[in-house]
Amino acid sequence: MGLDFYETMKKAPAVVEKCKKYYGLFQPFWNHAGSREELTAFLLSGPDLNPAEMETVLTLIRTIPYLLRRAFQDATQSLPPSPGGRRRELLPEQRQEICLRIGQLYGLGVEVRDAQKRMAQRYDVSLRTIQRAWQERAKWNSHSFQENI
Repeated sequence: MGLDFYETMKKAPAVVEKCKKYYGLFQPFWNHAGSREELTAFLLSGPDLNPAEMETVLTLIRTIPYLLRRAFQDATQSLPPSPGGRRRELLPEQRQEICLRIGQLYGLGVEVRDAQKRMAQRYDVSLRTIQRAWQERAKWNSHSFQENI
C-alpha cells in the first residue's frame, strides 16, 4: 500500500542534512520569509553580507523549491494514490432506507420523482444523489434475494 506519513517523515533528516551547511546563513532570512514583502524589507534593511555570502543566499532562495521537490519526490512516489472518483454521500444503509421510503411513498400514490425530491430534502443531498441510489436498488435487492435462497 505504500508508506504512511510517519515513514515519509523519517526521510526528512536526509533533506535537513543536505541543507545543514547553509543553516546558520539562511536562518535569519527564513525567519523573515512570511511574505514576499517582509523578505524584501529584510533584505534591504538586514545585515550587510559580503558579495559571496549574498550570492549564496540568493542562489539558495532561488533553488530551495527545487531542492525540496527533489528530496520529497521519492517519498511521495511511494505513497498510495488518491482514491479518485466521487465521494459517496450516502451510506449503504441510508441508500436502502431511501429506496424503501420511496417505495412506500409510491405505494401511497406519490409520484416517484416527488418522493425522490422529498428524500433529497430529508437527507440534505441533491436529487441526482437520490436518483443514483434509486437506480442502484436492484444491486442490493438482488443480493439480499440471493442470500435468502
